[in-house]
Amino acid sequence: MLYSDDDCIAISGLQHLAFCKRQWGLIHLNQEWAENYLTAQGKIMHERVDSGYQEFRRGVKQFSGLHVRNMKLGLYGRMDVLEVEQTEGPYVEIPWINLNGNWRLRPVEFKHGKPKDHNADLIQLCAQALCLEEMTGLPVNEGSIFYCELRRRTEFEFDEDIRAETIGLAKEAHQLIASGKVPEAEVNHNCKSCSLMDFCQPNIGNQKKLMDYYQELFG
Repeated sequence: MLYSDDDCIAISGLQHLAFCKRQWGLIHLNQEWAENYLTAQGKIMHERVDSGYQEFRRGVKQFSGLHVRNMKLGLYGRMDVLEVEQTEGPYVEIPWINLNGNWRLRPVEFKHGKPKDHNADLIQLCAQALCLEEMTGLPVNEGSIFYCELRRRTEFEFDEDIRAETIGLAKEAHQLIASGKVPEAEVNHNCKSCSLMDFCQPNIGNQKKLMDYYQELFG
């Protein structure tokens, strides 16, 4: 099965879905959005990578702001940076960036803060790799995330587990869109950094669940 352009979903949405299913629903089904200091920092940080620059130094080319997609998974998105490095690998032609030769591809994502205790950022990066693999026919085995708080890159490999998790979330996102239902709120440690707390109101949802439980228990 191949998805149409109209049915493709944003790669960034997988990052939201991995972070919190309700946050994903509020953004991508209800079209809710709110800025906090974390989202504002991220927007400022991405101004350069969204400008579409190209650099070539020491055998490595960098392309920013490239659009990628995977029609089998129904994903599309815009990469922060694609790095292509000269290698001994197979010859390839990539007309959409006017590139040919022996190159290894590496997606690079920029994030404010530091590495998280969940896979949301890595899933977004892996989804970009899956798009590149379908578009070029080349394996993309690793990528990088530059965390501003650390001021250095963190390197990642796209092993079978993270690929399976990413593909599973893509399928789940399409299923949620088909259902049209925003997932229920669940209070967890991610809530404190979420810009949608006022829209979500997870504590109210939990209070309602508790009242329904008492009603069922005691009549």
